[in-house]
Order: sequence, then structure tokens, then C-alpha cells
Amino acid sequence: MDTSPTQPLTIQEISNARPGVKIIRLTGPVTIHNFSDFQELTEKDLLPQVLIVDLSAVPYIDSAALGVFVAIHVACDASGRKYALAGANERLKNLFDLAYVRTFLAIYDSVAEAETHLLPA
Repeated sequence: MDTSPTQPLTIQEISNARPGVKIIRLTGPVTIHNFSDFQELTEKDLLPQVLIVDLSAVPYIDSAALGVFVAIHVACDASGRKYALAGANERLKNLFDLAYVRTFLAIYDSVAEAETHLLPA
């Protein structure tokens, strides 16, 4: 897999039967060079009641992209919405630990686990 900083980011919305839930699957590295489309997709006015970002196909993110994930968390928290990251690899988990964002970001091993914790039974 090409992991150069300019590699395009693929963004896919996964359909979900539950209303108010949006699952976004990202593929490729998330960097300052390619996160603008993702950032636009998650603007405050477009946020669903529950947003899950699937990172299972993301090899790495840079600090600018990390800032976007934090900004989404802040917007969701301020508006009473739920937000989680899912499927992060060890490299991403280490970054989240180093940046101390695991203390407030909801991070799950899989989308299914995130759905279990965020959605009512």
C-alpha cells in the first residue's frame, strides 16, 4: 500500500438501517493534504445523532487530521450527539495515547463494538 502523504483518501458512507446513524469508512492515510473532504462531510450542521468513523483501513494520520477528529468530538459533545472512532490499528492507538486523546475520544476495536456501545438495544 502506498502511504505517501499525498495518497488520496477514500471516504465511503456505509448505509445503516437505523435513522440518525452515519458510519463513515476512511481508506488510506489521513493527512493535511487530503482530509478536507472528510472535514466538510462532518461539519456541525451535517452531523447525525450518531457518527462512527471506521479507521480499519487507515495506516496513519498526521497531527492536522488528529485535530479534525478532536474538533468533531467537540462539536458532537456540544450538541448532544454521539461520536466514536472504530478499528484503529496499533500505530493510531499509540498516537491517540501520545496525544492524550484516548481519555475523551470514544475509541472501539470495531464498528460493531461501537454500535453496541452507542446505540440503544
